[in-house]
Formats: sequence, C-alpha cells, structure tokens
Amino acid sequence: MKINLGREYKERLMAGDRMFSLMMGPGNDPEKTVSIAKEFGVDSIYLDNEHSLLGKETIYKYIRACRENELPILMRAEEKTSNFRSYLDSGINAMMLPRVNTVVEAAYGVRESYFPPIGHRGAGLGMSPYLLDGQKPAEMHLLQMLQYVNENTMLFPMTESLEGLSNLPRILELKGVTGTLVGAHDLTIDIAFKTGRIDPDSFRDDLVNSEVVQETLKKIAGICKAAGKVCGCGGLSPKGYAEMAKIGYQVFALGYVTNGNVESLRPVVEETIALMK
Repeated sequence: MKINLGREYKERLMAGDRMFSLMMGPGNDPEKTVSIAKEFGVDSIYLDNEHSLLGKETIYKYIRACRENELPILMRAEEKTSNFRSYLDSGINAMMLPRVNTVVEAAYGVRESYFPPIGHRGAGLGMSPYLLDGQKPAEMHLLQMLQYVNENTMLFPMTESLEGLSNLPRILELKGVTGTLVGAHDLTIDIAFKTGRIDPDSFRDDLVNSEVVQETLKKIAGICKAAGKVCGCGGLSPKGYAEMAKIGYQVFALGYVTNGNVESLRPVVEETIALMK
C-alpha cells in the first residue's frame, strides 16, 4: 500500500498542480467505479455525504478501492458540525465542510480533523488499515503516528454564501485549513436572493455564469492566492472550469456519478483536462 498518499496530493496542490475529481453518489459499484475513473485521468475520488445517500459500508469499500488504485479520497461531510471523525479514522484523506460561514465553524473542523498540536482529534489509531496506509501502529512511535496522520489530512471549509466569503480571509489563516472549495450553485442562490438579482425566467447555468457570480468566484481565487491556500470548485461546464483554472482554481469536481453512470462522464473529464493543457 502506498504511503503518504494524502501528503503527496497536498504537496502537488501547494506546487500549483490542477487536480480533477469525480463526485460519487449512490448506486455505484465502488471497485469498478474507482478503477474506471482512474482510467479517465482523475486525481482523486470525491464522496458526497451531504446531498446523497451513501452507506458507511459502501464508503469503506470506496476507501479500500481508492487505496488499491492509489487515489486520495475526499468527502463532503453531511454537516459542518457533524461527527466525521469515523470517516477520517477509516482512511478519508480530505474533509469538505459544507456551508461554513464563520471562523468558529471552520475552527470546529480543524479541531476534529487533526491531532495535537494542530487540533484535538480523538484517537482511533490502528482501527483501520488505511489510516496509516498499512503501517503497523505497534512499530511506530506515538508522535510519529500523530504527525503522519496530520501530514496526510486535508481540510476544505466550503464557501457557499456571501457571509462565508466575508470571513474567508480569516478562515484561511487557521492552521490546518488547506483551502476552500466553492459550491457554485449554493453560492449562486445566496447571491441571487440576497442581492435581489434573480430573473424568475433564468436557468441555473445562466445564473452561475452571470457577471456577479463570476466576479465573486474571481474574488475568492484572489483571497486564496493572497493567503497561499488552495481553491477549488464544482458545478460548472468544462469551459467554465477552464476559465476558473486561468484565475487560480486548482481542484475541480467534474461530475456526479450515480447508478453506475461513470462511463457517461468520460467526455466531461477528458474535455476539461484537454482544455487546461
């Protein structure tokens, strides 16, 4: 089993690499889906535990499949205040916290995701073979294990509202926060209703591509760049992702896999990657 899979992913992000994920919903065969997704050229698998029904046993199968295929595995938590430690202890590499609006909410994520000296995560060491990537706890010093887990863990409080945007500079200052992932559709809805700039005849894609939303996405990229942190997004077209890459976005959730439809997303992944080369 490859060690430091999460740390390697994080280092690539810090070096400026662009990383592509497919989001996993219900109704898929984890082993088959992960294997096919890797063929497309994705760099990680992204589990959606906020908007879909993924059972814990299925999630564990995804973790196992991702380790076998040497792909980091990311997860969007059910809630920003939920107990997601069991997922991290089972081998999830990165946690995306939805609808984070304040520094206090982001700090909760840091506390629960990392061991001291960064956070105060409870010790589940040795309960899953994937947390330490196959290394034996009995052969590692305690501090060595804590450091290993911290180095292979990532945390992305999601920016999905104008309030979250206003607090983003301070959120990114927190040690342990790797960056932010923008929920483009949630952000669009928040902007549309809070600014009153919503046409009842507008389609969702029209609003996401509107000037006010695009300017907000650029602002988020600028804040992340100034902080030396990573920004990512989902919910756009291949051309939309290519435009985001030009302004500094690095992590892209390219499509939603449900009921075994992974092959149907091959054109989306391949087009997006091709547009960024």
